Parts: sequence; structure tokens; C-alpha cells
Amino acid sequence: MQPQTDQELMLYACELAVRGHGCAEPNPMVGCVIVDSNGTMISSGYHEKCGEAHAEINALKSAGPLANGATAIVTLEPCNHYGRTGPCTKAVLDAGIAKVVIGCKDPNLKASGGAAFLTARGVEVVFVQMQQCEKIIRPYVHRLQTGLPWVTCKWAQTADGYIETPETENPWISCEQSRELVHVERGCVDAIIVGVGTVIADNPSLTVRNATINRTPLRVVVDPTLRIPLNASVLNDEVPTLIAHGKNANKKRLASSSVSFIELPTINGALDLRHLLTHIASEYDATNVIIEGGQTLFEHIFDQELANELWLFTSQRTIGNANLKNMTSLFKELDCILEEEYSCGDDLVSLYRIN
Repeated sequence: MQPQTDQELMLYACELAVRGHGCAEPNPMVGCVIVDSNGTMISSGYHEKCGEAHAEINALKSAGPLANGATAIVTLEPCNHYGRTGPCTKAVLDAGIAKVVIGCKDPNLKASGGAAFLTARGVEVVFVQMQQCEKIIRPYVHRLQTGLPWVTCKWAQTADGYIETPETENPWISCEQSRELVHVERGCVDAIIVGVGTVIADNPSLTVRNATINRTPLRVVVDPTLRIPLNASVLNDEVPTLIAHGKNANKKRLASSSVSFIELPTINGALDLRHLLTHIASEYDATNVIIEGGQTLFEHIFDQELANELWLFTSQRTIGNANLKNMTSLFKELDCILEEEYSCGDDLVSLYRIN
């Protein structure tokens, strides 16, 4: 059964929009649905890749002459400027669209004004201001306003909050389905960041495995004194690696590695991670990054107020060993709101937005 109301159609447009995750960035993800005067869906589209046609253009192309007199439901105000592509407002007008329903206003001053442009030329424009539409473009808006990428802190924990296991037990906390989900998201983000302690303890590859690679994430290691082992997997040339270090760190022992370095200033005795995130956004065009630990790096990210959301995988397993790292007290100190929760295999997946 096709969606009928503007709200239902907008939610479907949102579903379309997120299909562009990993390809549309650094542009915002946008979805568009076109319906006739009876509310019957004619066509749909989404922004599939940065630099290519926007959602409205794809939907209009699919609709063809049926767009004349129809209604376009679009998650974001149609752009009104010449960038990598032409203005969507002109395409909407030329196609004869009679009404445009918009999910949220464009926060980019260079591209905004689409609603006013269309209204002035006789197109009916309605804003529905749906939270889901705003949620989809949060990373885009955050980077636009701050110059920083959207930061998701991800960890797997036991039911009693432990993020590491005894040496004699299975080191995997999350289930296989959860690990597969993480790799899917890795294939859509710009960078994966870990602390050197995680590299030493787990020797992760920080690559995308058994999932679609919409983009290859930069591997970033925060290593204040450059104590990273020379045989660490992140030092291979499989994908690019950036190491963030402090002043006077000795890079000579890593001279043969094909990695990049950035020296960071300190703030309150720790490396200034805002400086790192700004660098990743400006030099690597990053919109979304995942921080995968460890506990010390999370503490610094939270102390410097750089985290935007938490992505937690909680297993049914319990540890009960006070000598292992536990995130319970650190989590309780955060001001965050639970936005989504669902099951993945045997795990409970929770997504929190940090205020």
C-alpha cells in the first residue's frame, strides 16, 4: 500500500535519502517523492553521489511529463544556486511542479532561498518540519556550522558495562551480526579513530570487511608519544593512516612507514582533539567519523565536548571483574538522550544523541 499523507510520503522520502549515506557526503542526504493530484506516487529519487544529480532532479527525470501539475515532497529545501550542479528550483519550475512540500529548511546560506524563489513564481510551498528530516542532515549541518565532522563514539559492552574480557575468555563482546553492522557503517564513513592503547592491545586493521565500501575510511591513531608497535596492522599500506602525536615525539622509528602525521597541541594535559577533527574535515573532506576506543580516548573526547552521538552494542554477557575497563561511570556522566534502540542478533543496539 502506497503512503498517502504528506507525513507518510515524507517518511518514505527519508527512507530514500539515507540510501545515499557514504556517497552523498559531504553534501546532505536528500530524498524526493513526486505524486499526482490524487496523491498517487509517480516517481521518486535521492541524491546518490556528491557531484551528481540531486534528489529532485532524479525524481523529475523519472517522472518525465507527468511532473507537470504534480506535487514534490522533498526532505530538504530545494537548492537555489549553482554549485557542482544547477539549481533544483529551476528544474522544479521548468517541470511544471505545482506544489512542493519541504521537510526542513536548507541551513546553507549559499544554497537557501529555494522556497521563496518558488513561491514568488506561483508554486505552492508547504513546510512540514519533520524531525526525521532534520536528523538525516545533522552531520552536514554540524560540519557547516562548526567546521568539524560528526563524531560517533562506538563501543561494545557487556550487560554490566565492561569493554574488555579476561584473557582466558572469548575476546569478542558483540555478536557476529553486530560486527557485520559495524563494517557496513565503516564503509560509509570518512575516518575511524582509535587510541594507541587499542592498537597495542588488539592490533586492529580498521578496514572494511565483507561489506560494501562506499568510501574508504581514513585510519587515525591518537598516539601522543609515538609508541605504536612497528608491526601494527594499521602501519601497512592497505589504506591510508594518519597518526596524531604530541610535541617532540620521535618519528624516526616510523620513517619506513607509509603513514601521515599531525602534531597536536595540548589542552588540560591531553592532546587537543578538536585540532585533529578540524584537520580531518579540512584536509580529508570528512563529514562522518567513528571513534572506536579505547576508554582513555573516549574520556578525552567527552572532556573536550567533541562527541555528537553514541552507538552502543550491549551483549547479554556479564563479566563482574573490577580489574577490567568499564564504561558505566563514564556513561552516567554524559548528558545524552536515547533516540533509537533495537536488537541485532543477541545484542541490544542503542543510539544516543549527546546534548
